[in-house]
Amino acid sequence: MNIRKNFAQLIAAIGLSLTSIGSVQADISLTYQSLNYPDYRSTILVKNQYIRFENPMAPEFFMLFDSEQQHMTLVDGSRQSYTVLDRETLDSLSEQIEVTRKAIIAELETGMKTASAEEKAQMADILEQIKSLAQGPEKALVQYQQTSVQAQVNGYNCTVTQAIINTEEHAQLCVVSAKKAGIPEEEMATLESFHHFSNSVHQQLNPGDSTELLFVMNSKVQIPVSVKRLLPISAQDEYQLMQVKKLSIPASAFSIPNGYQQKDIEDAFIVE
Repeated sequence: MNIRKNFAQLIAAIGLSLTSIGSVQADISLTYQSLNYPDYRSTILVKNQYIRFENPMAPEFFMLFDSEQQHMTLVDGSRQSYTVLDRETLDSLSEQIEVTRKAIIAELETGMKTASAEEKAQMADILEQIKSLAQGPEKALVQYQQTSVQAQVNGYNCTVTQAIINTEEHAQLCVVSAKKAGIPEEEMATLESFHHFSNSVHQQLNPGDSTELLFVMNSKVQIPVSVKRLLPISAQDEYQLMQVKKLSIPASAFSIPNGYQQKDIEDAFIVE
C-alpha cells in the first residue's frame, strides 16, 4: 500500500507559502508566488486559532486547522468528503504503516538468502534505507542557521537564513520579523502551532524524510519573505512573499461544506 500524495502536496505548498488571516479587518492573508512558475501562488488564511489553506495546484482540495482542538481536516471537493486528522487517528495510521514496514523488511531479509550477489546488494541498500527512515531523527530534522547577510525582497530588508539538513544547505530563507510584515502575534502563534502539528504528522507518516519540512519555520516572531530551495536540484525554485492583506474572513470559510461526508483516515491516505 502507498501513502497518497494529497497531504504531502498540501504540506509542501504550505511550507512554500506561510500565509495567514484573522478577524474584523485584522485577519491576515499572505500570498507567495513562484519565480520559476508565476502561475503557482499559494495563500493561507489565518483567523484567530483557525487556518485555511488552498493549494492552486490541487484546487479541489483544501485543508483546515484548529490550533485549540489540535486537529487538521482535509477536504476533498471532488468526492465531497473530508477526513479529520487528530492524535488518535494518526497513531492508528502510524501503527498500520509500521506493521507494513516490518513485513517489507522481513520479505527483503528472506529474499536476500537466495538472491544473487547483485540482487543482494540492491536489496541490502533498500533495507538500510527503510530501517534508517523507520528510526526517525534524534533531533529536529531541519536546523536553521541565521547568517550576517542582509538582502532586500519586495521592499523588505531581510536576513538570509540557511536551512541545514545533515550538514547540507537545502534552502535559503530570507526572514523578517512578523511585526515588520504586519502579522499579529495571535496569528503567528497559530502558524507556529500548525508547524508543530504538521511536523508531527509528517514524521509519523514518513519518519526521517525532510522533503516537506523545509519551509514552515518554528517561530512566533519571524516569517520568510523569500524561500529559495536548493536541494534536490530537480525542485530548485524560489517563492517570494508578494502580498500581505488585512481583511475580514467569515467563520464559514473555516467550516466543512454542508453535505460532505466524513471518510476514515485509511480511505483518505491509503490506496491498495
